[in-house]
Amino acid sequence: MMWSEFYLVISGLITLILLIVAFPWLRSKNHAKADSLSNTQIVKQRLQELDREEREGLISAGDKAQAVDELKVALVDESAFASQKTGTAWLPLAVGAVIAIATAVTVYSHVNQLAKVKQASDAMAAQTELSQQLAAGNGSNLTQQDMINLALALRQQLRFMSEDDSGWLLFGRLMLSLGQEVQAIEAIERAVDLAPDKKANAISLAQALMTTNDVNNLSRAQGILANLLQGNAENDNLALMMAVVSAQLGDLENTTFYYNQVKSKLPQDSELVQSLINRIAELEGQAEEATFSQSGPRTTVESSQGMTEFSITISLSEAASVSLPPEGFLVVFAQDADSQNRMPAAVVKRPLSSFPLTVNLTVENAMMPQFTLDSLENVKLTARISEDENVAVAAGEWEGSVQSKVSKGRNTAISITINKELQ
Repeated sequence: MMWSEFYLVISGLITLILLIVAFPWLRSKNHAKADSLSNTQIVKQRLQELDREEREGLISAGDKAQAVDELKVALVDESAFASQKTGTAWLPLAVGAVIAIATAVTVYSHVNQLAKVKQASDAMAAQTELSQQLAAGNGSNLTQQDMINLALALRQQLRFMSEDDSGWLLFGRLMLSLGQEVQAIEAIERAVDLAPDKKANAISLAQALMTTNDVNNLSRAQGILANLLQGNAENDNLALMMAVVSAQLGDLENTTFYYNQVKSKLPQDSELVQSLINRIAELEGQAEEATFSQSGPRTTVESSQGMTEFSITISLSEAASVSLPPEGFLVVFAQDADSQNRMPAAVVKRPLSSFPLTVNLTVENAMMPQFTLDSLENVKLTARISEDENVAVAAGEWEGSVQSKVSKGRNTAISITINKELQ
């Protein structure tokens, strides 16, 4: 809507309000005029009757004169009253209109979104120019506000072109450049849903997931890249991305394999190559320490203790058992209950089977060697029914959770009832 149209609509609404307010007074005035005309006609008719009664000898001339005087006085009094009554109507009308307009302006100034509406209008007007700059490779010349305006204009367009996967992909990339990872991932996921066969959409989704540094998102990105590499194993860009995400996850085998595939094609003095080399060395050192600790002599404290683990008996509530999918997975994981870190310290995934059942969660189920059950004091244990193997939350899944203290070197028995549907 153009601003001229907006002002025209507002003017029309104000005029309508004034007419509604004025209508009762205007109607009252019209009624007063009609009553005055009617009373005048009645007086004239009565005068004619008095003349007829005098001619017929029903009343005397004096009685007639007295009756005529009384009618004239009554008519003058009524006319003066009607004039006074209708003459003061405009004063309350004007006062009421001023109060109504002042109140409306005051309220509207406090609750309106004119600044945001103007921003959206300006963004739509500048979209063509900004898009041309971006397409011409001049994206570096765009300011932060230009990028925000372009994203806002594109989002407005997507309201009417919701099936355009290219638009959703571009919007997701713009939001990613603005640091809005959650909105970027949601937009690119929409593009993937609309066009699942487009590899560019899947690659962009993996890139967006990798920027979050969240272990669940990193695992999703690794899975997406693994699927893409199955049909295009020689793609060096995909191999490099796979090496990077595997390094973030602490997956030494995949990091080494895919780095070896692309290392000859990368400048050895680049920051990315050096970070991968350092990460591989770090993971190899951790693997050697783990091997030595398993094969070499244990300390006195370790020799007196067993493995830290939880023996978790899992059952279903009545509502969960009714909503159990025919196929899916049971995902059981442990998180640090004393911090905001949502990365699992241990994860076990298995196909759905009959309940109740028992799952053992140990230090050997860690996703990263340096973050295990032994590194926690208090743990949040969660059992989730999922249609896929992804630990990330999805609507319609069911889960149950308990918290427990970690007993180092001991097996702790825990019961979990899956009774909460995720929204």
